[in-house]
Amino acid sequence: MKKSQSSQTGFTLVELMVAMLLGLFLVGGIMQIFIGSRQTYRMQENLSRLQENGRFAMDFITRDNRMIGYQGCGSRSVIPNVIALPSLAPVTLVGGLSTPLIGSDNVANNWSSSACGGTNCVAGTDALTYHFGAGCANLIGNLTPVNANIQIPAPNSCNISAGDVVMVSDCSSTDIFIATNASSGSEKQSIAHSSSNNTGNNLSKAYGSDAEVLAYRSYSFFIRNNAAGEPALWRLDNAIPVSTTNPVELVEGVENMQILYGADTDATPDGTPNYYVPAGLNMNQVVSIRISILVRSMDNGLAAQPVAYTYNGATVTPTDRRIRRVFTSTIALRNRLP
Repeated sequence: MKKSQSSQTGFTLVELMVAMLLGLFLVGGIMQIFIGSRQTYRMQENLSRLQENGRFAMDFITRDNRMIGYQGCGSRSVIPNVIALPSLAPVTLVGGLSTPLIGSDNVANNWSSSACGGTNCVAGTDALTYHFGAGCANLIGNLTPVNANIQIPAPNSCNISAGDVVMVSDCSSTDIFIATNASSGSEKQSIAHSSSNNTGNNLSKAYGSDAEVLAYRSYSFFIRNNAAGEPALWRLDNAIPVSTTNPVELVEGVENMQILYGADTDATPDGTPNYYVPAGLNMNQVVSIRISILVRSMDNGLAAQPVAYTYNGATVTPTDRRIRRVFTSTIALRNRLP
């Protein structure tokens, strides 16, 4: 006797459609979790990078600006004697370090041909130029007479060469000149200051072994668009020629910088600012600087809609969907304090 065979050999169309629908729901849920996780990762990564960029930018600015006007132990009271020829000096030496701070308020996109590389600066931002001396070494022996070459130990931290702007300073005097020659010996370096690059070859006095030699530094901080069209914090070294590596991009994503200057206007200065104002006041009264930068995320499309932000007293709703943060720091000018 033959066994009967079942007539059912597969799934019905309805069963297949139900299975496909359940599969689509499952895949859709997995895709939703993946997209949400990816967006959360993008948000966290961009926020971390934004915070990091803001801290780096403020660190670059505050570290350098604390040195404004430094010229050794006579920083607070000595007006430098400048013999360097302004036409040959790679930095502006008018007034020497008696005017070590230059503020530029609401610059144009072509604020400086050297800094902006044409019209790449971000219009409406602020810029800051400052000067200070970077210490090298003390003089070796006495400097006699006043037109003698300066001698310092070698090697040293400044690597001074011909054409560099150099300072020699003690607690009562400071001279700024252009090095016309800088020999390199095994134990000492001789630095000449002849009249070919200076108004004369005589310093203001005969310095002793207590005097310090410093390399004259001059930098400018500003906001400029990089090659990708993204705003960034840049720094120009005013003491060397402009090249592919000068100015240098420091931190990307910085789209604005606003600076206020704290002026001590008391008849007897006490080192405390009476008010903060934009550039344009008597910069010799400035004892502190308040710097505020606006940093944005590198990626767009992070927020569901444009996120309004408040900066420099105004609330702005951007056209993109980036995240922005404001970083502010007040810097005391150590060499201006009594």
